[in-house]
Amino acid sequence: MASVLRKAPKLVTLDAAASSLIQSNNRIVTAMAVSEPHGFFSKLETFVKDRENVQVYCANPNRAYNAFRQEQLKGKLSLTTMFLTHAVRNLQGHGVVYYAPHNLREWGPLLCRKPIDVFWGTCTPPTDQGYVSLGPSAVYEVEALLHAKQVVLEVNPNMPFCHGATTLRLSDVDYLIEPEENSTLDLLTEERRPSDEIDMQIAQHVATLIPDGATLQFGIGGIPNALAHALLNHRDLGVHTEMINDAVVDLAKAGVITGNCKSQWPRKMVGAFALGSKQLYEYIDNNPGVIFKPGSQVNDPVVFGNNHRMVSVNTCVEMDLTGQVCSESVGHRELSGVGGAADTHIGAQRSPGGRAIIALRSQSKRGSSKIVSELMPGAKVSITRNDLDTVVTEYGIAELKGMNTADRCRALISIAHPSARDELTEQARKHCYI
Repeated sequence: MASVLRKAPKLVTLDAAASSLIQSNNRIVTAMAVSEPHGFFSKLETFVKDRENVQVYCANPNRAYNAFRQEQLKGKLSLTTMFLTHAVRNLQGHGVVYYAPHNLREWGPLLCRKPIDVFWGTCTPPTDQGYVSLGPSAVYEVEALLHAKQVVLEVNPNMPFCHGATTLRLSDVDYLIEPEENSTLDLLTEERRPSDEIDMQIAQHVATLIPDGATLQFGIGGIPNALAHALLNHRDLGVHTEMINDAVVDLAKAGVITGNCKSQWPRKMVGAFALGSKQLYEYIDNNPGVIFKPGSQVNDPVVFGNNHRMVSVNTCVEMDLTGQVCSESVGHRELSGVGGAADTHIGAQRSPGGRAIIALRSQSKRGSSKIVSELMPGAKVSITRNDLDTVVTEYGIAELKGMNTADRCRALISIAHPSARDELTEQARKHCYI
């Protein structure tokens, strides 16, 4: 192996790497999602106990590690994330976890504005040719890795070898950590949320807006899973998306996704990261038809819009009658982050024949309307009313681009839940919208 390397990484234990590399005032960037370094985070509270001001950045922490909950680590450790997950969303304000609101396309460039002392991630075992893969996450990882002073990767034999930007030479790595006995090597999975009749109704409406030969972006959840079923009779669809998931793989296996009509990277699925089931990871493992690129490229609205007939499908928490979209909070309580919603919604509208869709259920689980006269106090606007294109609920489609405020209000009211329409109309008149 040495003959193909300019530099061979040192093989070290987790504890040895941490004691040497985690120092006071360090700025450490870790990989996210499936590539999140489990060893690093599982012992982080121990690694920083004799340190001060260790700053860790991880965009999408998906496990509830002990270090995140230790208020006594305030001043010793801070975790800054660009997307709040179930593992950390309730930990803001306790001294360790902080949220940084940025569009996904900005994560890599913003992290690299300042020096990075250590990049810490996960990788596959090395190949005989001297390569490793970071797995299915290139959102900001490669940019941060190349910018970092030291690069540490935990080897996980279960990690899928992914093509694209996540394939690295071993000479790009300073330290490799081999798995310890009894260490957790299971990959992070996200099981499918079941679709119900309402999801299917929404998906059927959305499917009518997607022509054969279109390139798709959609996320995870009941509506995207239903959409995959609704698209089974479509032909020659392509994929250019921030997240590759099981629904995409279903369509590829069914022969619906071929990429034959894509105007850039034809016959390739392009994503910034993947998250889903074990079957998804098996599909992308060493599959040259699936490539991962940095989020700054995948979600750049110009690049996104260079895909002809690009269709972006996102959802939201609530939307007001003027078209302001909140997808990341319930009032003041922050749930997640904007992620790539604004990037892809704007980018799809730059595409020749493209369309940007917000698909949502008309009511919340509690039975309140998700189309409202005004957003909850404290709600965060994820997509502005100036950028909103098309809205779909189970009651129909509202194509809003180019409409004045009065027509837009009427269109949104027409697809709101029937029980909310009279109140919404009254409020629209009160606010002089109609």
